[in-house]
Amino acid sequence: MGDAQQVAPSDPWFRTRSPEGAIHLCETAFYPHRLRLLGRSDGFGLSQRVTRVGPITVGDITYETDVGLSFDGTRADYHVCVPLNGWLESRHRGQQLTSTPALASIYRPDAEITVSRWPGGSRHLAVKIDQVAVERALETLLGSSVGSPIAFNAALPVQAGAAQDWVRLLLMVQRQLDCRDSLMRHSAVLDPLVESLIHGFLLVADHPYRQALAAPADTGRPAAVRDAVGIIEAGPHLPLTTSTLAKQCHVSVRTLQEGFQRHLGMSPMAYVRAVRLRRAHRDLRAADPCHSSVASIAHRWGFTHLGRFATAYKTTYGQTPLQALRAAHCADQTHGR
Repeated sequence: MGDAQQVAPSDPWFRTRSPEGAIHLCETAFYPHRLRLLGRSDGFGLSQRVTRVGPITVGDITYETDVGLSFDGTRADYHVCVPLNGWLESRHRGQQLTSTPALASIYRPDAEITVSRWPGGSRHLAVKIDQVAVERALETLLGSSVGSPIAFNAALPVQAGAAQDWVRLLLMVQRQLDCRDSLMRHSAVLDPLVESLIHGFLLVADHPYRQALAAPADTGRPAAVRDAVGIIEAGPHLPLTTSTLAKQCHVSVRTLQEGFQRHLGMSPMAYVRAVRLRRAHRDLRAADPCHSSVASIAHRWGFTHLGRFATAYKTTYGQTPLQALRAAHCADQTHGR
């Protein structure tokens, strides 16, 4: 993951006894939803702390009374529920799930989630990971394109082994980011950790590509493709063309095109556009709309036709560039209060 990760300081603990306030807090960090009180209304309360780093959001959440939650439609993220204590009952893609400290649950972005019961006092880690980041990471590990979304098994045992290590790494990153002078805030340290979290998720969760990930590595993609990918990732803002890439990699244009198609499932220039779109996505999330515009960010990454940029962005991330820019700013304002 060549991008420098954008780190927002961990929010302090937010606490509210208002159901409407709880909905607002959770929607700001996660997704629109409906909240149902299953216990006494005078006992309602929410405690929440959210840590964001690049494409990953980790929420430490406790309701003080039993509640139910309904999330409609599709999302742009994979979601993992990891109970730290207590349990949670939910339904996803027609499957009834019970999450416990020994068994986390994974929710795909292409179907609704219904939490039938979140018992009061149950404390959960809510882990949101950007769909594009997960799928690009898997493609990088495999060296080929993958289906979208990834058909993860909904059950993730986390009581022992590598999955438990993954949860511990999540908690460690969250804890360290609470310290403003932590070494982990430096991108040289944090970037590899974020990549490790996403790669670790792909390695511990069950999905159709897991066996391929576990298989011994082959000789790898041709050197020319590796070199071209490195050039693109290092300078996607440059005026790259297939011809210039082929010349720098000492191969013919046709050889480079065939290599990209075979090993990455796309042309060299499609890969350039994907990297530029990813960088624009990062900048939109980090920008202040008072000082930055969609047009300036798009132009920064070589998108001269704003209409085509907006279409490609919405297709990939599920919202318009302007919505992304405003949403990130509103979220920062909310949590900065």
